[in-house]
Amino acid sequence: MSTPFEKPQIIAHVQRSLNYTVFDSKWIPCSAKFVCLGNYARGTGVMQIYEVEHGEVKLIKEIEKAKPIKCGTFGASSLQQRHIATGDFDGNLNIWNLEVPDVSVYSVKAHKEIVNSIDGVGGLGIGDGAPEIVTGSRDGTVKVWDPRQKDSPVANMEPGEGEAKRDCWTVAFGHAFNDQDRCVCAGYDNGDIKLFDLRNMSLRWETNIRNGVRPTEDTNGRGPAPRLKGKCKSLAIKPFLFTQSLIN
Repeated sequence: MSTPFEKPQIIAHVQRSLNYTVFDSKWIPCSAKFVCLGNYARGTGVMQIYEVEHGEVKLIKEIEKAKPIKCGTFGASSLQQRHIATGDFDGNLNIWNLEVPDVSVYSVKAHKEIVNSIDGVGGLGIGDGAPEIVTGSRDGTVKVWDPRQKDSPVANMEPGEGEAKRDCWTVAFGHAFNDQDRCVCAGYDNGDIKLFDLRNMSLRWETNIRNGVRPTEDTNGRGPAPRLKGKCKSLAIKPFLFTQSLIN
């Protein structure tokens, strides 16, 4: 009989060895399939699609890309399309139709350096408003993209003149409980966490946790009176939870 103090167990359901480095993996929404993103030792990128079948993982499709792929998200795609947006080592943002993944359906040179992190909102029933994608890069910028608009971002958050550029490690959308409000949270290598208000195009809040920020996550409430909340971790393996009372 389990007790409240008993440690949870994580049991591996199935394992598979790979001949490349995996940087990200995502379940394909409403399916028993998932996609793995990474790079081969020869410096090219790879995208593999697997299906879980009878307790085993079956490779459905494998596509090699010119540049290593660092991150991906389905957050801005509809459940009908299930297109994945990816960021690569050359600073490119691409959107792929996994049914025909040889050529991207959207492509833009998003950053001057590697895209470290990506997130989406407005698709899959995640948040209200238009579908958008946010990317964070080693070049110190955080950019928001509308897949319906080509070549230029709808928002660009970058250091001011004379300010040092910090490596942006992680980004996440949040506060998207209506068609007007939306925020982006970004974490940097020096421990900075910045919350950008996209409605007012302003820095809403910032803090420093002294160690590089690992993936951030929006946990804001849904409903008539949502609270703005978020959580992240640092390189020191310390979890942090921020709530509206602190942010305000």
